Order: sequence, then structure tokens, then C-alpha cells
Amino acid sequence: MIALEHNILATVQRDGFVVQRIHLPDLSTVEVARRLGTIVDIETILPTSGIPTVQSLRPREISEVGKNQYSGNYGVDLFPLHTDLAHWILPPHYLLLRCLVGTEDVFTNLLSCADVVGVVGAAVLQKAVLRARKRRYGSSGLVRAMSSHCDKQIFRWDPIFLEPLNRHALALKRAMSDSAWKEAMIRIQLQEPGDILLIDNWRILHGRSQVPARGITRHIERVYLSEVFSDC
Repeated sequence: MIALEHNILATVQRDGFVVQRIHLPDLSTVEVARRLGTIVDIETILPTSGIPTVQSLRPREISEVGKNQYSGNYGVDLFPLHTDLAHWILPPHYLLLRCLVGTEDVFTNLLSCADVVGVVGAAVLQKAVLRARKRRYGSSGLVRAMSSHCDKQIFRWDPIFLEPLNRHALALKRAMSDSAWKEAMIRIQLQEPGDILLIDNWRILHGRSQVPARGITRHIERVYLSEVFSDC
């Protein structure tokens, strides 16, 4: 493992995310992901889900995709802050976004769960019970907004695929307005082929900005990772 990759992993473990510009642009996304950690092979573990291990993300109108995708609910409008696969019993620990076709007009918005804890409170989040909108293999019927696994804290939120069941969860839902977090969010551009954004899915919420007409060519690939090398 080269020193650069050590730095990438050290940064994501420290900050919850890392951006690396034009990282190994001649390799495929799956090859880049394998150099960073252990890939969650969704096609093997959930063959009936229809989710590929390497997912192609392009702006889509609402009419083009189903409601089981964010584009099917928001189209090219703002995607709210969320945890990927928050309805799973254990959401993937990391997600890798890799630019194939970039744009200056579209951003990935990031928000640390620490900011949410500071506003809502850890005690409320630990008591906040959420239900998966639909029961599927791999999903959990009931989850808490804050839990732990392998001595690490997991924060999860999704306004589409999780429904609040108690007053603590409703307090979280009220707090999770994108406008309320506008100043705290970090905005990341993926502009050049090979640009990567590695996110700790247990610590950082993410969303996508609105896509203007000139950003419609944006093409990102996504891979989930269960660990980054020596991580638990």
C-alpha cells in the first residue's frame, strides 16, 4: 500500500471523509476500491435486490426511475441529507464516490453526525426508533438513530426509507431540515475523472445539490466498503 493511500485512510478515519483529486484515473472504480478496503459485494449477498456492486449515478428525472431511488423522489432537485442504506440492519461503513464525468455545478453536501448530536442530543438519538418503509431481505424492521457496532458509534437517518415511530424520532425528523444545516454543511465538487470522495457512512450524512441543465452530464460511480484495511 502506497503512502498516498495511507494518507487517504488516515484522513477519513480522522475527519469522516476525504477527497483525493485525480486518484489512479487509469484504473477502474472497483480496482481503486479494492486498494482502499473490502468491497461490499451486493450482487452476491443480495442477488435479488437489483443493486449492482458498482453503481452508476447520473442525474435523472422523477419519471425515469422508481420510488426506491432518490432520483425517483427528487429528480434533479436537492437530495436531502441521509445515510446510505440506512434501513439495513448494518449499513455499509464506507462509501466511495468516484468521478467519471465531472461538473462545476453539482456538489455533494456533507454533514457530520456530531453536529446533529449537538442539536438533538445523544440521549434523544439513542431512544429514537425508526422503521424501514418496506421490509426487504437485509433490512431491519426497527432501528435506532444512534447505536453501536464493534465499539463504534453508528448514526443513521433517511427521510425516504425510514419512518419515525416515537417522539424522539419525530424530534430528529423535525431537526433534519436541509435549510437548518445549510451553514454547517461542507460542499464537495467532483470535477475531474478520477476524483474520489470516501465517506464514513456511520459518521457523515450526505446529499446532492440541485442539478442545473449544464450539470446533467455528471456521472459518478459508487462502491460500498465494509472496512478500510486495518479498520474493525
